[in-house]
Amino acid sequence: MIKTIILLTVFVLGLSLFIFTNQVSASQYTNDSTPKTTQNNSKLCTGAFMCISSKILKIYDGDTLQIKGYTIRLSLTDTPEKTQKGFSEATSFTKKLCPVGSTLLFDQDDKQKNDKFGRVLGKVFCSDKNLNAELLYNNHVKISNEYCSVSEFSGESWAQKYGCTTKNQEVKSQIPKETLKPSLSKVKKCDTSYPDVCIPPSPPDLDCKDVPFKNFRVLPPDPHKFDGNKDGIGCESK
Repeated sequence: MIKTIILLTVFVLGLSLFIFTNQVSASQYTNDSTPKTTQNNSKLCTGAFMCISSKILKIYDGDTLQIKGYTIRLSLTDTPEKTQKGFSEATSFTKKLCPVGSTLLFDQDDKQKNDKFGRVLGKVFCSDKNLNAELLYNNHVKISNEYCSVSEFSGESWAQKYGCTTKNQEVKSQIPKETLKPSLSKVKKCDTSYPDVCIPPSPPDLDCKDVPFKNFRVLPPDPHKFDGNKDGIGCESK
């Protein structure tokens, strides 16, 4: 009788331990397999808006990253597009400083919280390094002067050093003259198929590499065929 009681006690204890171990393992698997986005009160963040830590899910190019729930576009920076010189170097730099799967800290720009494509704008920190500034320091990006007057970060040392000086604290035209080809800079008429930017009508026929814009709205008839997949957005960056 005593042996039976002892055997039953051992069996019950073993069964309880087995159930507990499996519950812990399942909990750990769930937590590890789900990217987290948590509010963070880091001293690196400034302003009053979003300050979050999250795992990096994807890097699109040097200045655009994906985390859970948000596509991040770096404030005041503009890395080369896929068809432009320096694209691979800028993208590789960002991937090295902020590898996919690592955790970043995102500080949303209080003055310019989102762009017209719904991406959140701000600073990104990886291992306590400011990605916006590091891209500038390593000559992978140009400062976006036209946004200096509408960014929370325009007064910071890295932004001031590379172009956001007092004389640039004004909203400039969306068409930087220095990036226009001679054939475009003299054009005064803008095609109505591209209501948010100024692109001349056809002829001549233009390609995405011929204009300084990306991800702009396209309406029919789209004479330059910028919207190849017919989703209403022209010259989409990948």
